[in-house]
Amino acid sequence: TPKPSSAASDVYKRQRAVVQDRTTAAALGIDARRLSCITFAIGSASAGLAGAVLLPVIPAAPNMGFALAIKGFLAVVAAGPAIVSGTVLSVLSLGSGSAMVASYGSRVLGDLLFFGATLLLLCRFPLGVTQGWRLKL
Repeated sequence: TPKPSSAASDVYKRQRAVVQDRTTAAALGIDARRLSCITFAIGSASAGLAGAVLLPVIPAAPNMGFALAIKGFLAVVAAGPAIVSGTVLSVLSLGSGSAMVASYGSRVLGDLLFFGATLLLLCRFPLGVTQGWRLKL
């Protein structure tokens, strides 16, 4: 018997189909434009919420999220974007290590640890730390 699927997993499968091949997804009856708009709206709302949460901590400036975006991008690159669990593990470990060093030392030392660890990970695993995981799937 097939497993019952939830609405969230259905949307996820449709989104994956649109990302992989927009034309084929549209041919299968998926409204690619609508799904892209919904995805963009959710991403924009998430970014707005993150900005609202950070505003009390970081003073408002036109470039206030730039450093955080760079760190997030590097954490995803270091993990390898194919496996979400690897990305989460990478973000949590790099971010936690950076935050701990920054709380005991200075913010500059925390950033130094973050960028240094990212550089070492990328030198050791050019395709991301999940490169071995991809081969098993």
